Amino acid sequence: MMSSFRSRTLFASLAVVAFHALHAAAADDFGSAEPFKAGDTVCYVGDSITHGGWYHAMIDLFYATRFPDRPLQTWNCGFGGDRAAGIMGDEKFRLNQDILGHHPTVATIMLGMNDIGHSDYGPDKTGPEVEQRRRASLETYDAKMKLLIEALEKSGSRVILITPSIYDETTKLATAKPDVGPGRRAALSECAHQMEAWSKEYHTGLVRVQETMNAITAREQANDPAFTLIGPDRVHPGSPGHFVMAYVFLRAQGMPQEVARIVVDAHTAQSIGANRCEINHIKASPGAVEFDCLEKSLPFVPPNDAKPALALVPFQQELNQESLKIAGLAEGRYTLAIDGQAVGEYPAAELAAGINLAENEKTPQYKQSAAATKLYVGRTDAARGVRAIAAYYYTISRSHTDVADRAAFEKKLVPLLEEAKAKNKKADADAAEALLGNPDELAKRQAQFQEATAALLKACQPVSHHFAITRR
Repeated sequence: MMSSFRSRTLFASLAVVAFHALHAAAADDFGSAEPFKAGDTVCYVGDSITHGGWYHAMIDLFYATRFPDRPLQTWNCGFGGDRAAGIMGDEKFRLNQDILGHHPTVATIMLGMNDIGHSDYGPDKTGPEVEQRRRASLETYDAKMKLLIEALEKSGSRVILITPSIYDETTKLATAKPDVGPGRRAALSECAHQMEAWSKEYHTGLVRVQETMNAITAREQANDPAFTLIGPDRVHPGSPGHFVMAYVFLRAQGMPQEVARIVVDAHTAQSIGANRCEINHIKASPGAVEFDCLEKSLPFVPPNDAKPALALVPFQQELNQESLKIAGLAEGRYTLAIDGQAVGEYPAAELAAGINLAENEKTPQYKQSAAATKLYVGRTDAARGVRAIAAYYYTISRSHTDVADRAAFEKKLVPLLEEAKAKNKKADADAAEALLGNPDELAKRQAQFQEATAALLKACQPVSHHFAITRR
């Protein structure tokens, strides 16, 4: 059982104290998690925020661009509405096939949003019975999460716990859901508190997503009450919210700041202090420098709908520095050309201090990475296609049906197809029809996703470029 369960009042007090403390501290403690290794298979376990979300896909994109020599296989193992009790209540399919069937070497877990019990939070939800149900939900969360962590570690997986994303009770967004569930944020804070304890007990990684999201929300809503990282339903983060989550995860893993550090001295025609790149064929004078450079990484180009998050977190400064530094140039302005194409003009002093090419949309490196980002979008859609099929297996398995019994499986699937059609849920209906037509549809879609993963990694392989810096 969870220790020291708090009353509703103490829950709220805890949340307020943590909220203001994090706001004051700028939420710079992201947690700690071991970076992924070459050859790792990563399963992202969670609920709808993982199932239909983007945070893990942006983590994958970062790894593909920053470590193109470090291939990974990753799987979206989220399911809408899921809880720790749901996973451990369906070990046969959900745990042993849908998650452990991928043989993960790493498993992340972000659960809690559903585990706290939606229906027990609201302005009219008060009294001893409500408090008892809330405590019971948190006790179940505690017990089942421990079982899940133990099962994953027993399988050989390195576990990373991600504190649940936030429930936005405070946004004044005009389109936000009007019936707020007071107390849900505090309950999620308790879930995060428990994750801290489990990370110590089970020696897991820990990523403090919730704390950073709360701090950003407090800071931004002080200036704009309609601000939200989440959106109208107060539960599911928008793309900027998912980008913030990915940023926190990568910071917790201690990802390097530099894409590459390109350094050339015009006086000596030498490169001293360069990092993550190979520089050759240097020709230099006080008024011109040229050389070939093979960088080991690509800059990270966020998807367009996530770019507003760049104003919320210092991602570019902390995780996306592709610096070019040319020392020893005579005073004046210089044109920088890469592969014969001008990409910018800079004074000698600025080049001597260093410029960040990662933000320059004209460079061939940026363009290559932007093309990879487009592939990432298609890869993420392919992952959702896998989840649409897996969701039917999970739903039917939870009805105590053996999903390996094709006849029994189809008997359950047909009414689910009709229900999807009746509710105009085209994607769900299409998935059910595909599954009825092909018993191997799940394996087929998994293979398509793996092909998309291979294509993304191939697109991220760096190539050598010719740099020319000439005085105007």
